Amino acid sequence: MNSREGSEPSNPMETKFELDELIALNEEIISLVQAGIPLELGLREMGNELPDRLGKISSKLANRMERGSSLSEAMNSEGSQFPKVYRVIVEAGIKSGKLTVALEEMSNYAWELFHLRRQIGMAMVYPLIVFSLVYGLFLIFLFEMLSRFNMAYEIFRFEQSRPLHFLNTMESTIIYWGLIPPLLLFLFVILWMRTGSSQLLNFKGTSRLVGWIPGVHKIANYYRYGNFSELLSLLIQQNIPFAESIVLSAEATGDDQLVKSANLMAERHLKSQQETSESAKEYGWPPLLTWLLTTKNQQGELSLALKNAADMYRRKATNYTRWFRVLFPIFTGAIIGGGAVLCYSLVLFLPFSDMLKQLAEP
Repeated sequence: MNSREGSEPSNPMETKFELDELIALNEEIISLVQAGIPLELGLREMGNELPDRLGKISSKLANRMERGSSLSEAMNSEGSQFPKVYRVIVEAGIKSGKLTVALEEMSNYAWELFHLRRQIGMAMVYPLIVFSLVYGLFLIFLFEMLSRFNMAYEIFRFEQSRPLHFLNTMESTIIYWGLIPPLLLFLFVILWMRTGSSQLLNFKGTSRLVGWIPGVHKIANYYRYGNFSELLSLLIQQNIPFAESIVLSAEATGDDQLVKSANLMAERHLKSQQETSESAKEYGWPPLLTWLLTTKNQQGELSLALKNAADMYRRKATNYTRWFRVLFPIFTGAIIGGGAVLCYSLVLFLPFSDMLKQLAEP
C-alpha cells in the first residue's frame, strides 16, 4: 500500500504559515467544533477578525465549505497554504469521528516544538554574544598586540615560535578570511529565524536546523509515536481497516521513516503475511509499539493498548523535554562560550609563554 505522499507534486511554497499562526488557526477550529458552531460560519467570522494570512485563509476555507466541501477537502484545495502533515491530521480526525481530539494532540505537539525552539534560541544568545566579543578582541590582538610580540622577539633575537608564526600568517591573510566568521554568524541567525515555520512539525526545509541539535529528534520522536498511537487507536475504534488506519496515522506524524514502515506493515497485512521477530525489526519502532502492532490482538484490545502506549510515549517526551531545557543552556554556554574564551586565551598565552621560556634559557 503506497503512501499518498508520492502522488502529490512537491511544492516549494507548501508551508507559508508560521508555526504559531497554524496553532492559532487550529485552536480556533477546535473552539468552533466544541461549541457546535458550523465551521463555515465560524471561519467566515474568523476571516473578518483575524489579521493578514490567517484572515485570508479562513475566508477561503469558509467559501469552499459553503460550496459543499468538507474541511479536509477545503484544506486540500488550499494545499499550498497548509503543511501536508496538518491536512492528514484533519482527514484522520474526521474519519475517526474525533476531530477535536486529533487537533488537540497536534496543537500540544506544535506548542511543545514552538516552546522548545524558543528555549533553544534563548539559550544560544549568550554564547553567540561571547563568541562575537572574543572574535572582535582576536582581531584587535592581530592588529595591535601581535606587532609588539614581533618587536619583542626581534629585540631579544628569539627564534620565532610556531604559535607566533601561525598568528603572523593569519594576520597577513586576514583579507581572505576575516569576514567569514561574521558572515557565517549572520547566515546562521537568518536561517534560525526561518525555522519557525509550520515545517517544524516534520523538520523539513530550514527547520532541519532545529532537528540537528542533539536530543531534539528524540523528544520529537516520542511525541510522534504518541500521536501515531492515539490516532491509530481512534481509527481502529471506528472500524477503519487496519491497513488504511496505520498508513493514515503514520502520514499524520510527518515522519518519512514512520510512513515507510507503516506502508510496509500495511502491505504485509493485506497479503496476510505472518510477522516474525526478524521482520518486526525492519520497522524500527520502539519495542512496545512493534509488539502491539505485530501481534494485532482483538480490535477493542488493540485500541485500548494503543491509547495506553500513547500516554506512555507522551510522558517520556515530557520528561526528556524537562531535562533538555535544563541541560541544553549549560552545554551550549560551556561549549560555544567557553570554547571561544579558551581559544582567545591560548592565542595570548602561547606566544607569551614561549617568550618567557626562551628568556629562561642560558
